[in-house]
Amino acid sequence: MKELYIPTLYIDMDGVVADFNGFASTVLREPVDASTEKWTTEQWNKLRSHPGLYKHLPKTAKADEVVNLARKFRNYLGWRVYMLTAVPKANDVPDAFSDKIYWMLKHYPDIAVRFGPFAKNKKDHCRPGDVLFDDRPSNCEEWIQAGGRAILAKDLDRAVLELKELFEDERQYDT
Repeated sequence: MKELYIPTLYIDMDGVVADFNGFASTVLREPVDASTEKWTTEQWNKLRSHPGLYKHLPKTAKADEVVNLARKFRNYLGWRVYMLTAVPKANDVPDAFSDKIYWMLKHYPDIAVRFGPFAKNKKDHCRPGDVLFDDRPSNCEEWIQAGGRAILAKDLDRAVLELKELFEDERQYDT
């Protein structure tokens, strides 16, 4: 018997709903260049040693809007919705997994968390037709190569509009 396909919307956490760079600026006491995904060894050591690093991130300005829109995909279209996040590639933040789950339970307890576990593994969650909403270009490119659709969320205002358009397109198709 063939399994019924239900599309899934995956939303990235850090940089999309959790403001990692804003928190990093505060911890480092210096502005963070959001255009780069690289940290100096000194910066990263200071960040990773911060107790509850991922547990205490503030929400991004668009976090609630993104999640409420994701809930529409779930509630009106019957899609699955998950946060798809990653831990640092060196796995050198021992509480990253538990901190991220804690963060989600605190802010959005109705959305389950899935781990890549690393950014390079996010594509492994993709089935054709699934959608990734992520701020990392390489994650979006790999997702598309795996047969999914991706919305690059570097500019959250633009990306939210694109997600709204996708919802409207899917809603018209669904009826």
